[in-house]
This record gives sequence, structure tokens and C-alpha cells, in this order.
Amino acid sequence: MARPREFDEQQVVQRALDLFWHKGYNAASLNELLAATELSKSSFYESFGNKRELVVKALRCYARVLMEGPIGALAKPDAGRAEIENALKGVVAVALTQEGQRGCFVNNCMTEIAPHDPVVLAAAQAVVQQLENALAAAVKRGQDDGTISRVERPRALARFLVNTLTGINLAAKSKPAKTTLDDIVRVALRTLD
Repeated sequence: MARPREFDEQQVVQRALDLFWHKGYNAASLNELLAATELSKSSFYESFGNKRELVVKALRCYARVLMEGPIGALAKPDAGRAEIENALKGVVAVALTQEGQRGCFVNNCMTEIAPHDPVVLAAAQAVVQQLENALAAAVKRGQDDGTISRVERPRALARFLVNTLTGINLAAKSKPAKTTLDDIVRVALRTLD
């Protein structure tokens, strides 16, 4: 009979996420993961299989955190233009912090791991798809209530907005001035008019 787990998996995955986000996937050694997660090697392998499976769980954890953070309002059933504007401004606020200068964990995984690993690519794409779906629904509601132009399809605008959010998070790594990021948001919001 297997022993019951003596740790909170969500906390362990969060600690691994923090390490991957800080150091990068390839630079995070097994010993560092064991230290960060406070797991023995056997518990690590029993629970997560390998480093790749842990980063996939970290991506899922990040998606939950993302939807509870600055873009969480987009998931509300009545989200529309105001929530899109607030999400963009919220991402700028985070981007200006030291934590925000790490960039987006999904973007980091997409550039470092995903080109060489279809499993990680699929996990990262799932997070992006979740965001795109939330934005498309918010755009549609904004078009229905007249606060967003109908010139573009909701899905097309959502893809543009995902790309804008991605760009803001990438720009954060270079420690831009707030005015630079505010310009990006201002121009992006004009596409909704």
C-alpha cells in the first residue's frame, strides 16, 4: 500500500514555478528543485515523474494564478470593454514591478522549452487559448453593448489583445518607463473603437 502524501501538491508546484520562473527551465537543476520543493528525490519522482511533468503542472498553476490576478476580471460572465481596459492596465502595473520584470512564465516557456518539446508547447498553448477565449467573449459582449466596434471579429481582436499582453510582458524585461507601456495600451485600446 502506498504511503499518503505528506505535502501540499499545490504549494510544491508553486515553489517549482517560482524557481523555473526565476532561473529558467534548463538552468533549474534537480538539486535546486528538490531544495525549493522540500521533496526527497523519491517523492519528487513518485509525485511528478520528471522535470518536464512538473513544468507542465507549473504552467497550469500559473494559468490559475493569472486568472485570479490582473486579468481575472476577464473571466467574469459579464466582462466587456471595461474589464479589457482594466486587464491591460493591470498587466502594465505588474510589468513595472520587480516581479513583473521576470516576464510572463508562459512566454518564457514558449521561448525556452516549447520549440523543442511538444508536451510543453501544448501546455503553454492551452494557457494562451484560455486567455484568448476570455478576451473573445469580452470583446463579443462589448460589441453587443456598443462599446467595442464591430469592424473586426471578436476572435481576431482577442488574438491581437493576447499579442499585446504578451508584448507588454516581454517589454517588462527591459524595465521600460511607464509612459512606454501606457502608449502601448492606449494604441491597443483604439483598435476597439
